[in-house]
Amino acid sequence: MKLFISGWAGFKEALGDIPEDWYFINPFLDFDEEGILDFLEDKRGEVIVGWSTGGHIVLKNLSFFNERFKKIVIVSGFKKFTDYVPGRILLRMIQKMQKEPIDVIREFLHKAGAMHRIPADIDSERLIKGLEFLIESDINNIKSPLKVKNLLLVHGKFDEILPIKAAFDLKNLFPQAKISLIEKSHWITFKEINKILLL
Repeated sequence: MKLFISGWAGFKEALGDIPEDWYFINPFLDFDEEGILDFLEDKRGEVIVGWSTGGHIVLKNLSFFNERFKKIVIVSGFKKFTDYVPGRILLRMIQKMQKEPIDVIREFLHKAGAMHRIPADIDSERLIKGLEFLIESDINNIKSPLKVKNLLLVHGKFDEILPIKAAFDLKNLFPQAKISLIEKSHWITFKEINKILLL
């Protein structure tokens, strides 16, 4: 199994080049954090890539994922989202999502460097739950597994959503991880991810 756990509003259509042979999970639209763990309880795989919110969920439950996947790649990850993005911005997004969800999502995708492709049947309430999760969720008092097989932190140098500091803060939290900074934005395209996986 090759698994990709996406980020908030990280629709497959918007990311564009996710290979068909990868299993794709969109947090909160498919499963919440607990649902992701339940779904994967009896599954194993070669590699997992977690982008943004997906990466946060993977790192927050690193022991769980480390037991099940041989290689873990985190793209644009973070310890706590509101350490870098003020909570008031997310609260404003939540308010606007109730009236103009497409505008909020389009603005986010533009800033993330993804395509403005939005499915016709989006579930605004589930996306709001995802924003509430980003306000609250933190990697607290988590000790890294003694033997993390392969943990790589990837961050775009031109990320307009999360500063590069987020990657180095994770490196401090998970010192055994390798870090790779690339000339990209918040979303880096799967073509770049594949290059990294071949290293």
